[in-house]
Amino acid sequence: MSPLMNVKRLAISVALFAFVVFGSATLTMADSYTLTDSNFAGSGNFGTVNTTLNGDGTITVTVNLTAGYVFHSTGAFGFNVVDPDAGVSITGISPNTIFSAGGTGVQFDGFGNFEFSLDSSQSAAQARVTNTNSLTFTVSRTAGFTNANQLAELNASGWFFSAQIAQLDTAGATGFTAGAGSPSNVPEPASMFLLGTGLVGFAAGLRRRRG
Repeated sequence: MSPLMNVKRLAISVALFAFVVFGSATLTMADSYTLTDSNFAGSGNFGTVNTTLNGDGTITVTVNLTAGYVFHSTGAFGFNVVDPDAGVSITGISPNTIFSAGGTGVQFDGFGNFEFSLDSSQSAAQARVTNTNSLTFTVSRTAGFTNANQLAELNASGWFFSAQIAQLDTAGATGFTAGAGSPSNVPEPASMFLLGTGLVGFAAGLRRRRG
């Protein structure tokens, strides 16, 4: 095989790889937050909140509590939406036998008001029996979303998210709230985007010089 043919094949391979990288950057725009503070149990790691931008302009939120904690009661989880917040809708709730879309402007003890919330139908005692420690839902709005961090708006008390939780092994306690105030372990889709576009440019340069 001629050197020219090898160079062309290399350029095509690099371009294909860049396309995969570029596509991955678009599909994996996500932010992660840690529930780090509580109003009764002090500081710690009470769970994580992941927000992922979908291709249809919606954001999926996945909340996983740290082992040993469960969601419960009305106002189980609260979040805000970066303006505009017209036409906000909460769908795809799972498990939908336990959680449902809640009220707006809900007060979370120690963490202030949140624009939107989800409710749990379980008391703390019921949540301990079922070990209800995860929640997933999707948020849409009239204007659509372009970034996963558009659900990360600080409320007046300085918090992005809040959850009403209880300790799994403390039957006598009614629970407490925990909040997330800063992002953690944030993926960098922008870096992947730059890498992908750089590889595309490199492949194009190879083909121009060798074509």
